[in-house]
Amino acid sequence: MSLLWTRYLWLYAQVIEGDAVVEQQSAAVTRDSGCGGVSRRAVVSAAWAAPVVLAATAAPRAAASTNAQVDLVATARHPIDSDGSHNSLAYYEGPRLCDFTFTFANEGPDVLPAGSRIELGVPFPSIWNLDSLTIVSSGAQTLVPAGRGTVDITTGDNPTAYRQLFYFTVTTPVPVGAFNVNFTIQMNGTQNTATNFYYVRTTARFTPGVGANDIDPGNNADFADNYAYYNHAPATTP
Repeated sequence: MSLLWTRYLWLYAQVIEGDAVVEQQSAAVTRDSGCGGVSRRAVVSAAWAAPVVLAATAAPRAAASTNAQVDLVATARHPIDSDGSHNSLAYYEGPRLCDFTFTFANEGPDVLPAGSRIELGVPFPSIWNLDSLTIVSSGAQTLVPAGRGTVDITTGDNPTAYRQLFYFTVTTPVPVGAFNVNFTIQMNGTQNTATNFYYVRTTARFTPGVGANDIDPGNNADFADNYAYYNHAPATTP
């Protein structure tokens, strides 16, 4: 037998032996996986399991998207009839009953579930008989009183002033469209440094409750288009 042929047979034997070693090592890793080792098969299975975990965590986000999608808008106004004008602005002088009409709208695209809230804001708590506020009409919506609050509207070092807020829960679903809230409140004759200094605006706010997502919260709140005087002493002589 030639030297070249002998060399070939020796190399062939090494290849076969090498393949056997590799197969034995692979089998050993597989066996060890039952005792805490990680086999290649286990790694591959874990990799395919990952998307299942991701799908499970994505479920709550999908559920959240079932909230009603709405766009709520509020419009505030001064009382319907003024007592005259002062410095080119309307003024209201008490004692008198003030009649307001604020507008609230759901611009959709979905029906707003029951439980939303509207807020009515008038200037200077001291000039109103607060318990006299009465909802005269609110379209097809049912409003339930939900408390009161005040907001500091003082500017700079000027006289201290507050805005009076009235909250109501809308206990009925609000379809796409608008509804007016007509309310009355008795203004007394109180005058003070704040009423004699400031001209003011009324405010309105419309916010969703649970189960709704407002797609444009930037138009939830509104100020009356113009300023006005309330129980302002010089306004008695326009």
